[in-house]
Amino acid sequence: MPVPRRLIATTAGLPLAFVLAGTLAACSGSSSANRQPHQGSGTASVVNGVQQLTLHASDFRFSPSMITVHPGKVRIILVNDGGGAPHNFQVPAFPAEFIPLTSNGQQKQATFTAPAPGTYQFVCTIHLKQGMDGKLVVLPD
Repeated sequence: MPVPRRLIATTAGLPLAFVLAGTLAACSGSSSANRQPHQGSGTASVVNGVQQLTLHASDFRFSPSMITVHPGKVRIILVNDGGGAPHNFQVPAFPAEFIPLTSNGQQKQATFTAPAPGTYQFVCTIHLKQGMDGKLVVLPD
């Protein structure tokens, strides 16, 4: 059903440019970041000589969002149980450590060597702007 021109031109006596600017401002920030808090921390367990941890991707968040390991071989299993969007996993400080796009209901994994002790960010490269990141903490041996 078409909207009458006089209703489009003004809304509650306000100029159209003012109404549109307010509408656009309200829309532009509403989906730029996930407002949900980051969830939990996890420590890798040794399985067949490799530190292993399962990381869940859901609601544009990783759970746990803080992973603790020691230097050496680490296997991350990414489980996408988020109900829609595909997610991946990358540690930008060492970009070869990457789990490719994992669709909803799937899981993929990567094994890499954790570097020297320190704190490193991990991200979903396609949802970083929505706040989908976490911390990889490498403790000394």
